[in-house]
Parts: sequence; structure tokens; C-alpha cells
Amino acid sequence: MPEVACTVNNCKYWTQNNLCTAKQIIVQNDSQGGGISPNASLQNLTATPANSIDDTCCQTFKPVNG
Repeated sequence: MPEVACTVNNCKYWTQNNLCTAKQIIVQNDSQGGGISPNASLQNLTATPANSIDDTCCQTFKPVNG
């Protein structure tokens, strides 16, 4: 599986170095949400929490304690 970057640090699948460990990733297109350029450098992004799946463009999101 390719390496997938994720900055939502309270997601069940997030791990150090902003990597996603989910076995399947579901991604919405930009018209559905999101404000990060697809060309953004990973080094310029910071870990950011989300309160629910509605706060992300990733339908794979699950809270760590949920």
C-alpha cells in the first residue's frame, strides 16, 4: 500500500510522522471540502485534531477514543 499522509492527530489511524495506517482510504474531491492544496509540502503541515468525520475530507476518519 502506498504511504498516505494525514495530519489529523486524533484519528484512530494516525501515527507519528503524520502517516495513516488505515487499510482503506476514502477521499472526497475538493468540491466537497478541504482547503489544503494537493501540492502542499508535508513538512509545512502540522498535526490538526478533528471532532468528527464532518471536520475532515477523509471518510475513513474515526476518533481515537470512539
